[in-house]
Amino acid sequence: MTYGEFANMYEASELVVAPAYQRLFRWNPSQKSRFIESILLGIPTPALFVAETEDGIWELVDGLQRLSTVLEFFGVLKDADSKLMPASTLVADDSSVLPALDGATLDALSLRSRLSIRRAGCRVEVVKVGSGRRMKYDLFERLNTGGAQLTEQEIRNCIFRAEAPDLMDYFDRLAQEDVFQSHLGLSDNQQKSLYDRGLVLRFFALKNDIEEFRHDVEPFVTEYVHKVVDNKLDFDQDAEQAVFRRTMSLIAEALGDGAWRHIASDGEAKGAFSVYVFEALALAVARNIEVVGQLSVEEIRERCNGVKVDTEFKEACGAGRNTRPHLLKRLAAAERIILNDQQVEARDDDADAGK
Repeated sequence: MTYGEFANMYEASELVVAPAYQRLFRWNPSQKSRFIESILLGIPTPALFVAETEDGIWELVDGLQRLSTVLEFFGVLKDADSKLMPASTLVADDSSVLPALDGATLDALSLRSRLSIRRAGCRVEVVKVGSGRRMKYDLFERLNTGGAQLTEQEIRNCIFRAEAPDLMDYFDRLAQEDVFQSHLGLSDNQQKSLYDRGLVLRFFALKNDIEEFRHDVEPFVTEYVHKVVDNKLDFDQDAEQAVFRRTMSLIAEALGDGAWRHIASDGEAKGAFSVYVFEALALAVARNIEVVGQLSVEEIRERCNGVKVDTEFKEACGAGRNTRPHLLKRLAAAERIILNDQQVEARDDDADAGK
């Protein structure tokens, strides 16, 4: 098919470009421009995969970045709210074969160039899956797990939206709350690759199922969500939400923008977001939320910062420390400092009495 035909189908709502399992539109202006340039140069482009529903509608399964780039350049692409996005402008860099395209829009191109793009062909593979929603997700996963194209969280996002869309919406809402988002300091690429959603799932998996963690966190988190979806583990959404919100609120109020970063020798926050700091502080506070909730803001700040400079904690951080022994060592250090010895002893006594 030609890209012009794809655009016509999209405008007629006969082609759905961004189903739930697709990634966000992540290409930067340079990547988009290079793809348009490739089309103008007549370079063959990879096939697009679509799933055909029972009513004949096509859902794009693989090829979001490429097709969205063309639709945006044509000025017909719509955002998540179904509002028309501005047509894109080409950006030429040092690697461009056609530097004259810099700053060009579709309308600024010659008629010959415009028609070349619209008439450029692309192979399309149509998979007739009918109403089998899970089959579409399975197809998407198979097409995208052969390489390093997706992050683990993006794969989880596509898989579990087929099985438990309401649960994934629940995690999405938690990830979008200001008390959590405001102090993450994630890069644009981390945001687009759903890293924040992955942190929310990581928090609940470690809080509720840490006994099952062995080595690699990512498959452990995926398996935890499987257990929740299959009702193999209790998950009270209201209660879990309350603990999550209170944990993030206590830490955010005490530490502000430096919440999830290490501390330099001068006492100031340093570096970017640290998942090790996030794990240790969030878990230590969440597992002892009632005790920590009785502390003053100043006490919480002093104890959380004390964790970051603790020798035992720092020795358990760094490359190659994503293991069960190091995780337990980080968490033990955090709880030892955030709680005083009497509080730790009292908590353990209560736990023993409850057995």
